[in-house]
Amino acid sequence: TRASRLVVGLPRRLDVYFKRKRYRVPLWSGTFAFLGFYVANVLSLSFGAAAINDVVAAALCAAFVEYINQIYYRTDKPSYSLTFANTFKMGFMYALITDALKLGS
Repeated sequence: TRASRLVVGLPRRLDVYFKRKRYRVPLWSGTFAFLGFYVANVLSLSFGAAAINDVVAAALCAAFVEYINQIYYRTDKPSYSLTFANTFKMGFMYALITDALKLGS
């Protein structure tokens, strides 16, 4: 079907998209890092304000980070999607660390 051809051909199309203009990889990496920063701030503020399920939220965040680390550092040459997931994770961790420093001071 058309949908299955679209899904199967997506990695090749992404590879062509990023190889055509080299500035797209850092641009999308920065976008995913800022998106991770935003998501972590939203999670931190929403769970911190309600003071409900803080431990569950922290466990889910740690599991997410460890899962991305395990996949990313296991591969020899990570794909673009793994690279963007790793930059999302870096932005996510940066936001959590800066939030902890704000609370500690």
